[in-house]
Amino acid sequence: MIHGRSGVGKTRLADECRQWAATAGHPTERVVGSRSTAGVPLGAVAALLSGGLGRPGPDGQLDTAALFEQSRRALHHRHGGRRLVVVADDVPLLDSASLALLGYLAAHGAIFLIATVRNGELVPDLVADLWREGRLDRIDLADLGRADLGMLLHLVLGGPVEAGTGREFWVVTGGNPLYVRELVLGSLESGALVERAGVWHLEGPVPSTARLADMVERRIEGLSAEARSVVELLALCQPLELEYLEAAAPAGVLEQLERAGLVTIAVAEGEVRLAHPLHGNVVRAAMPKSRARAILLAQASRLEAASPAGPAALRIAVWRLDAGGQPDPAVLIRGAHLARYAHDFRTVRRLIEAVPEADLDAAGALLLGEALYELGDFEAAERVLARGTKLPASEHVALRLAVTRGKNAQWGLCEPEAALAINATARAAVTSGPLVEELVADEASVLTFSGQPERALAVLERMEGTDRRTRVARAIAAAPALAVTGRTASAVEAAAAGYADHLALGEELAIAHPAMHLVNQVFALAEAGWLADAERLAKEGAEIVAAHRLPIAQIFFAGNLGRVATLQGRLATARRYYAEAAGLAQAHRFAGPRRLALSGLALAHALRGEAEAAAQALAERDTGPAFGFRGPEQQLADAWAAHAAGRPAVAARLFRDAAAHAASTGHRTAEAWLLHDLMRTSGVDTSARLRDLARACDSPLVSARARHAGARARDAQELAGAAGDFEALGAMLLAAEAASAAAEAFSRAGHRRAAAAALRRAKALAASCEGATTPGLCYAAVPLSGRERQIAMLAVKGMASKDIAERLFLSVRTVSNHLQHAYTKLGVASRAGLAEALGSS
Repeated sequence: MIHGRSGVGKTRLADECRQWAATAGHPTERVVGSRSTAGVPLGAVAALLSGGLGRPGPDGQLDTAALFEQSRRALHHRHGGRRLVVVADDVPLLDSASLALLGYLAAHGAIFLIATVRNGELVPDLVADLWREGRLDRIDLADLGRADLGMLLHLVLGGPVEAGTGREFWVVTGGNPLYVRELVLGSLESGALVERAGVWHLEGPVPSTARLADMVERRIEGLSAEARSVVELLALCQPLELEYLEAAAPAGVLEQLERAGLVTIAVAEGEVRLAHPLHGNVVRAAMPKSRARAILLAQASRLEAASPAGPAALRIAVWRLDAGGQPDPAVLIRGAHLARYAHDFRTVRRLIEAVPEADLDAAGALLLGEALYELGDFEAAERVLARGTKLPASEHVALRLAVTRGKNAQWGLCEPEAALAINATARAAVTSGPLVEELVADEASVLTFSGQPERALAVLERMEGTDRRTRVARAIAAAPALAVTGRTASAVEAAAAGYADHLALGEELAIAHPAMHLVNQVFALAEAGWLADAERLAKEGAEIVAAHRLPIAQIFFAGNLGRVATLQGRLATARRYYAEAAGLAQAHRFAGPRRLALSGLALAHALRGEAEAAAQALAERDTGPAFGFRGPEQQLADAWAAHAAGRPAVAARLFRDAAAHAASTGHRTAEAWLLHDLMRTSGVDTSARLRDLARACDSPLVSARARHAGARARDAQELAGAAGDFEALGAMLLAAEAASAAAEAFSRAGHRRAAAAALRRAKALAASCEGATTPGLCYAAVPLSGRERQIAMLAVKGMASKDIAERLFLSVRTVSNHLQHAYTKLGVASRAGLAEALGSS
């Protein structure tokens, strides 16, 4: 017996089982219970009867015992003694005679019964008796969990869905598979669900469909007028107070709705909601406008009479707008403040834009400008905020207008110099000490995120303020600056303290979401090399911001998950997260964060040897404005893309130039990454500078890079130790490369057993790297020296020996000798054989 809610997949599962049985050679049959056949005895199971209903007995009644036995024998004969697999869909709707026949045949082993029962319907006694006797298994199908729904969407759409999109479908459908199917099809048809770089994004409201409306209507069509009124009221205004509904609804109505599975009652919270979110959407869409308007206005008036200035202000404002009215501007502004504290910027925008311009003060302009920024309308945000600065305002409001306007200039318009100018103008006007300190922190933030971390830290050292808001603002600027300059432990501590302070501060205007401190902590953990901790925290943070659909925070969590996956060597995973971040940034017009995401995407492609895809991502990136944050690190993508395209000299130059840029701006961890990758791709000795950086930084990852570079291809034991360091940090690609180099060094020294062990280790580590094709992995696949590998890879790309010699500044004879050595080691005699050997590896 398969038991579950409507739409959960009972019938589909039963039919799949029946199809499976048929494929295996079993006879099958299907019967369906319905209200139309319930009044016809044995009508639903006519296919199981043999020779009709038989003759009546002496008393004129049907001899059911003889009929059932006759049918059992006929089925046995018809199917050669094999059990018939019978799917009985909606068995509670079968008539009693049909149920009796199914029970008789099942009890005598003539059929294997697969029955479905919907939640809320009585299980027939005959089926319940089979279950109690242990002759029937019960399977309870539940709605899909969040992770299962994400997997289903991935499989159906052929690619992953952005985290906020997956959550939206889960919230709206409750995980009901049938509802999911309808909404996904409707979203695809309406264009609300779109694919960006292989990741699916929901960029509009989830639309209903006619079929979905019919299904919901069938659920509620049998309700009394009083019960339907409660459903309509909840559809428009849920949640509602339990005490209010108990007093307003006729006796027994709430119990009727709860028994039917249409409402849920949270006694502890004193609230009543519709049991399924989608029911509210469908009921609202079908409701006459005049009735909806009357309900909304009545409920708004009721709440206004009870608590006009309390938490209900937001609901009052929204209901009055939904009813088509023009609420009092004070009501709209109170509601907008509450929506802002809930990070519901779409509602903030809607409420404030309904305020007549003549009634919009500086505080209202601040609310609207911040909402426009968060929603990606940066030009409009600048206009509103600039106008707000000309309105009479307190110093607090004036400060927050300036801070928000500067943030919009930097992150939205990608104009850090304009942000600094806005900050300087505000500092000339603000006199309060704590407010001046906040502007100092804001200046440092602009410097940090425009690629000037040392200048930012120097500015922060001048700060003296100790109030909580100032500490929060300081932490936002300080944590990333500390991380990129190599003080990763202090960065993690600053981000954690900032998060705690922010939560204690509560919700205030003109300040980032508390989760941005988690973004900074993830970044600092990754810079240190604590990759598992960084990944865990990033996933937790991504869930927090997906609930609020905060674009900038969602972009940064997705981008940081891609960055962590890159460092772990999980390159396909990195590619997926970077694509998600790039798609979100494009949809919400955040050009700077999009540049970061596309750089990461190009890097992931290049590390997998996907040169064309890497070049395409870089070309797309370079159509946007420059963005200073993590500027040297962005150049990793350019260098690796050049390497993937078979231009090692260009790649080496790009690595060197970017490392010099990092050194000049204090990006010590990025400099270490760039110099290490220069060594990985070209064999250039960068160990001296990496040792200096390891001493200047407290990052275990930087220290592991220095150890690896110091050993290079010479010291087998040190290379094995570096592999262990990387593996302990979770940097599996770097660990695999170090182990591969150790195998080569051991082999060269004649230590065959140690070489074999290191090679096995390298292959095991490389197996988790999701398609990586970096030069350092080649020995784990084919036993070539570094130069032999380099020349062989260029040869199989179609380059002539003369061209290879010119590119690598070698003689043609040297190139030919290296190629001959590669032929010998791989057991091939031509470039075609070389290509086959390297391709298979």
